[in-house]
Amino acid sequence: MSRDEVTVHVGRNGTDTIAADTRTLETTESFGIVLESHDTPAHVHCRLGGDLAHVATLEQSHYYVEPDEGTYVPILVDDVDADVAGTLEVSTGYGAASVSIDVTVTPGPPPVEVDETLAQPRPSEPEPTVLERLSTASGLDAGTIGLVVLGLVALGVATATAAVVGGPVALVGVLVVVVGIGVATLLLLR
Repeated sequence: MSRDEVTVHVGRNGTDTIAADTRTLETTESFGIVLESHDTPAHVHCRLGGDLAHVATLEQSHYYVEPDEGTYVPILVDDVDADVAGTLEVSTGYGAASVSIDVTVTPGPPPVEVDETLAQPRPSEPEPTVLERLSTASGLDAGTIGLVVLGLVALGVATATAAVVGGPVALVGVLVVVVGIGVATLLLLR
C-alpha cells in the first residue's frame, strides 16, 4: 500500500453524493483512493484523464462499495522523467455526481546503483591490543609503556630475589635495579 492516498466519501450527504478530502495530489509513486460509503451501498466509477492516463493504470474502473465500509482502489504509476499532470475522476449514480482530483506525478529520486562489491563483506578493523589501548588512554607511545612494564617486572624480580637470598649483597642488587629504572626514566623524559 502506498503512503499517498485520498479518501472519497460516497453518500455522506445523501444518496448519489460524492466528496473528496482533497482536490489535488502530488506524488512520485503509485497511490490509491479509499472509497468510504456512508449508510447505503454504491456503485462507483473511476477514470484517469489527461496525461495521467498515459503513465498510470487502474486495476478496474467500476467498484461496488458496501454500506459503511471502505474500498481501497490502487492506482499504479510508472516511473516518469518529467512532471505529468492529469485528473482522477470518481463518479457515482451513473455519473449524476462526480468529483475530480488533480494529480501530478513527479520524477522520483534517482535509482541506487548496486554492484557486486556491495555483496562482499568489508574487512573489519582488528581489536586494539591492551598495549595500544593503554597508549591511547595515557598519551604515551607503546615503547614507553613497554619499558615501564619491563622496569616494574625487573623491580619485582629483584625484590623477590633479595627477600629469598637476604643480606647486604641482595640489597645492593635491588638498589642497582632501582637506579637503572631511574636512569631509564630520565632518558625517556628528555
